[in-house]
Amino acid sequence: MLKRLLKSEFGLRAAGALAGWWIRVVRATTRWERVADPAAAALLDGPQPVIGAFWHNRLMLISEAWPKAKPLAMVQSEHGDSRILGIAVGDYVTRPIWGSSRRNPMAALKGMLRALGDGISVGITPDGPRGPRMRCRAGVVQAARRTGAPIVPAAWSVSRRSVMRSWDRFVVAWPFGRGVIVYGAPILVRADADDGAVEAVRIQVEDALNAVTAEADRRMGHPPIEPAPAGGVR
Repeated sequence: MLKRLLKSEFGLRAAGALAGWWIRVVRATTRWERVADPAAAALLDGPQPVIGAFWHNRLMLISEAWPKAKPLAMVQSEHGDSRILGIAVGDYVTRPIWGSSRRNPMAALKGMLRALGDGISVGITPDGPRGPRMRCRAGVVQAARRTGAPIVPAAWSVSRRSVMRSWDRFVVAWPFGRGVIVYGAPILVRADADDGAVEAVRIQVEDALNAVTAEADRRMGHPPIEPAPAGGVR
């Protein structure tokens, strides 16, 4: 019955409202620390649109990791979990982008290009919506190549949390703890990058995201969540 309810529009909106309430409670009761590469901090404080990259298992608190004053377009899939989180942070996202790196990748890419062309930053989980876990797909790199927007890898972690047994090891944060957000150095992609260069940057983004995620977990006293075995990601 619960699965049927969550497939309905009413169920999705109810679950999204509940998730949004929980996210606000966690954000308000957590003592936050931010650790940022200086160039990333300057970009996040400035007017230039950027591409914020997060792993799918850190979706819950992207709204805490993103500067409120900086407009954000978020890539979202039509999958139920993504729609629930989209509803939960709907008042934080300037523009939804429907599509994903796995389902409707061209729609996601076109949406990112439009948003960046309009001066709106883009948030993306390049391993979503179905993985492999913590393995980057190339769409984020193609968007950066075609627009010149820098990619900023980011991750959060909290001292009080649960890790789900889902494909992505989704992290659920609990209130009344400590939290940290780590921003890595911006990654640029040349406009003339060929397929080999795009693949090299894809690996660079993947490594950088895994590094900031492991660092955030380390600072909160947790062992890092391991990526899925490598191989065949594009």
